[in-house]
Amino acid sequence: MSDDVELFKKTLGKRVARLRKEKGYTQAELSALINIDFQSISRIENGKINPSAYLILQIANALEVEVGEFFVR
Repeated sequence: MSDDVELFKKTLGKRVARLRKEKGYTQAELSALINIDFQSISRIENGKINPSAYLILQIANALEVEVGEFFVR
C-alpha cells in the first residue's frame, strides 16, 4: 500500500483510540455498541485495517462525536 494509505490508517486509528479513551470505553465496550468483534477495534486503532465509511460512522455515533473528529488535522 502507498505511504499515504498507511499514514491515514495509523492517524485514524490513533484518533479512534484517543476518543474512545476520552469517553471511558474499553475496546470491548465500544465493539459491543456497534456489534463487531473487539479485535476489529484493536486492528483499527493499530492502523492494521482501513475501516469502511459506514464503520467509521458507527464508531462516531457510538462515541457521540462528529465523523469529522477523525479527520481533523
